[in-house]
Amino acid sequence: MATVTVNTVLLRCATLLNDASFIRWPKQELLDYFNDASRAVVLVRPDAFCKNVAFSCAAGTKQTLPAEALRLIEVVRNASGTVIRHVPRKALDDSYPDWHSGATATKVTAYTYDERDPKTFYLYPGPASAHSIDVVYSVAPATKVLADVENVSTPAVADLDDIYINPLIDFILYRAFSKDSEYAANITNAVSHYNAFMQQLGDKTTVDERMASGKNNQMRP
Repeated sequence: MATVTVNTVLLRCATLLNDASFIRWPKQELLDYFNDASRAVVLVRPDAFCKNVAFSCAAGTKQTLPAEALRLIEVVRNASGTVIRHVPRKALDDSYPDWHSGATATKVTAYTYDERDPKTFYLYPGPASAHSIDVVYSVAPATKVLADVENVSTPAVADLDDIYINPLIDFILYRAFSKDSEYAANITNAVSHYNAFMQQLGDKTTVDERMASGKNNQMRP
């Protein structure tokens, strides 16, 4: 859950930069880095900011995600509650060569997805128009503006969960030190913070994969 305000993140960065008054790095500049950092996190970890929504299907197998979507995470179920399972496209191609011809199904049983075409997925059997399913897709965090960040009564909160605050800070510091890259020490600091950013996201990915693997093994008979 996201509870940390953007202003808190910027103040922490300014303190670490020994620039608490935002002289060398104005707050707007750090905010630009924050917005870039949020998008960078989602680029590495698409599941860091996603939506679980009811999706109205087009008639037929081919489906296109809404414009706000970055990529598909998962197709979960029919609105009726029946699950929809992921299957490799080759399995459908080999078993049902004409599987793309259907466009009237009232229940979907499977979906397939290619990472190289991130905003398109296919359903089997092809549903009728407006058939409703639940899908999860990744979205980009909203760009924060300084007026909202400095709003005393309702300050803007970071879109990403609090567990991503440290990677956000490391990315902001990477960008900040890159500003003075003609100095060797700043190059070293920039590289160090970028590596820390990537390592934290990589470590989380590894842990998540291990947990998912353990859960799947427990479910096997």
